[in-house]
Amino acid sequence: MKESDNTVQENHADFLRAGIMRRLGALMYDTLVAMAVYAIAHFIGFIVIALLAQLNPTFCSDNADIQRCIITSDIYSGYLIFAVCFFFIWFWTHGGQTLGMRAWRLKVQRMNGSSITVLQAIIRLCTGFFGLGNVWLLSKKSEGMSLQDRMSGSEIVVLSPEANKIKNWNQL
Repeated sequence: MKESDNTVQENHADFLRAGIMRRLGALMYDTLVAMAVYAIAHFIGFIVIALLAQLNPTFCSDNADIQRCIITSDIYSGYLIFAVCFFFIWFWTHGGQTLGMRAWRLKVQRMNGSSITVLQAIIRLCTGFFGLGNVWLLSKKSEGMSLQDRMSGSEIVVLSPEANKIKNWNQL
C-alpha cells in the first residue's frame, strides 16, 4: 500500500455520515438494480429447470407445467432471495458501494474507513430490510446512524466527488 493510498483511507474515516434523503435516493436506485438481478436470476433458473424437466420428465413432482413447479418450490424461492442478497453483500464487501450508492456518492464502511466484512453485510441486510432501519435516522438519538449501521458496526458516509472516482476501494 502506498503512502498516498493510506492518506485517502484515513480521510474516508473523516467523511460525514449520510442523511436519510441520500440513503433513500440510493435505495430507490438499488431497488431497480435488485429487480434486474432478480429477473436475471429467475431467467437463468427457469432455463435450468426447463432443461432438467426435458431431460427427466419426473423432475417436477406432479408432472405439471414448469411454472407451477417453480412457484411451489421453496428451494427456488430461496435461490432468488440468495441472488439478490448476494448482489448487496458482494458490492458492500468489495468496494463499499452498490450502483445506487455510487450515483449518490455514498459508501458503507467500518468506523475506521475500512471495508465491511461479510458478517457485517449480512447483519445490515437483516436489520435494514426494505430500508426500514433508516427510520431510526429521524430520532434525535441517531447521531446520523441508522439501525443497520448500529447493529453492524458500520456507517454510510457521503464521499467527495474526488473520492467517489476511486475505482477499487479494496486496493486502499
